[in-house]
Amino acid sequence: MKFTKLQWWLPKLLCLIAAFAFWVYVINEQNPIVEETFQVPIEVHNLDRSLVATNLPKTVKVKVKLNRKEMINLRSDKIKAYIDLQGFSNGVYQHIPVHASVPGSDPAVSISPEYIDVEIDTYAVKTLPITVEFFGKSPQNFGVKLDKVTPEYITVAGSSTSIAKADRAVVSVKTDGKKKDFSEYDSINVLDQSGSTVTGIDIMPTQVKVNVKVTEAAKTEMLNVKPQVIGTPMKGYHVGRISIDTPVVSVKGPYSLFDEKSSLSTESVDVSGATEDVTRTVSIETPDDTTVSPSTVNVTVEIKKE
Repeated sequence: MKFTKLQWWLPKLLCLIAAFAFWVYVINEQNPIVEETFQVPIEVHNLDRSLVATNLPKTVKVKVKLNRKEMINLRSDKIKAYIDLQGFSNGVYQHIPVHASVPGSDPAVSISPEYIDVEIDTYAVKTLPITVEFFGKSPQNFGVKLDKVTPEYITVAGSSTSIAKADRAVVSVKTDGKKKDFSEYDSINVLDQSGSTVTGIDIMPTQVKVNVKVTEAAKTEMLNVKPQVIGTPMKGYHVGRISIDTPVVSVKGPYSLFDEKSSLSTESVDVSGATEDVTRTVSIETPDDTTVSPSTVNVTVEIKKE
């Protein structure tokens, strides 16, 4: 019996199809197609540098179907979502398509939303001085004042419409519980004339360093003076009575000083080797931010023979 050409090749063709089907089956079993969704920042491509696109969503969803091996190695920062604004000028545009770029072996990609509306405006830049505002409740008898802010000016950039609204650059500093000078880095809030935050602009730098002086209210009280004596008289002598011509002085200083001290000490009077009374004019200790009146006293140390 003779076989026709079709009868000769048909079994081979069927075997080839079966082998291919089996190969596809094995591939899908070993390295199946998987799906994952990424939240991707949207970029603007090819827009003239004198212009800026506004009212854009910050991100879009990019759904990717890819074989499992490549999906495992796919990093989200390698996925790009963008709109192409080549040749666009000022105005409002609707239904601009969103494109996506995904590495891999022919990935299937879908984007949500697929289209967005865009407003294009002239790019503008403005310099604003920093205003520091304090908030919170300082401890009793304490107050704060600005020492220094670095830098003193910041730059804002964006659409001319938004930049025209930018009126003040404000830094808010919390003063709760502060009793000593302090410095901190704070973020900047750009406000319009009504006090509302201006959004959709770039702020450079985004933070400033604020140095704050903390001051304490002062009062005046009378404090005792304690004379200080050091050294040892000559052999056969000893220290007797110690007297001071001004035992109480007027002290003006922070409230906390009088919580800590009920008296002030003098400089030390040295009686080393003395054989007779020693009288010295000595200064009174003066703590920081404090004035003492009088600032010196006369101390007499009696030296007695044994």
